[in-house]
Amino acid sequence: MIATLAWIVLGLPLLGCVVLSLWPGEPDRRLTRLVGVGMPAVGFALTLVVFVTLLGRDSEDRAEVTTLWGWVRSAGLDIDLALLVDPLSVLMMLIITGVGSLIVLYSAEYMEHDRDYRRFFAEMNFFLFAMLLLVEAANFFFLTVGWGLVGLASYLLIGFWHERPEAVAAAKKAFVMNAFGDATMALAFF
Repeated sequence: MIATLAWIVLGLPLLGCVVLSLWPGEPDRRLTRLVGVGMPAVGFALTLVVFVTLLGRDSEDRAEVTTLWGWVRSAGLDIDLALLVDPLSVLMMLIITGVGSLIVLYSAEYMEHDRDYRRFFAEMNFFLFAMLLLVEAANFFFLTVGWGLVGLASYLLIGFWHERPEAVAAAKKAFVMNAFGDATMALAFF
């Protein structure tokens, strides 16, 4: 049950991002709010279920690795698309989905009169997905993928108002700093 819920929590913001990104035309703002705020909020509720379920287990039985599929199988190298569900990852999932839900809820009103309402919520859901992948990854490869996606999402959100030169400059600076962080983290892994 925990494994299934962890995958659902990871997939909800990605689903929200895909639905909002691929919606033909500009959807009604109520629908955008429902998807944009609803996916992280449902993820938070499911993470609470995972948290309570983990609390009911013995302390030695609170870590679980769940594999969706084996991605790379080579001599001595196995990379699986796998999640690690343990007390630390669940705590981080609670923070990401809980605080993320509050941020998108606040943003629903704050961004009400903005022209690119749907794009903002798609990018926020993508950011939440990337953060969840980062904290739930069961191996260094997908942790690095999550880290890179967080950098991409940061770039997109910082440069949201791309008509403003200051936002574009800040987005470029964030991209360069994230690329530097990616390189140093990869170096540390090796």
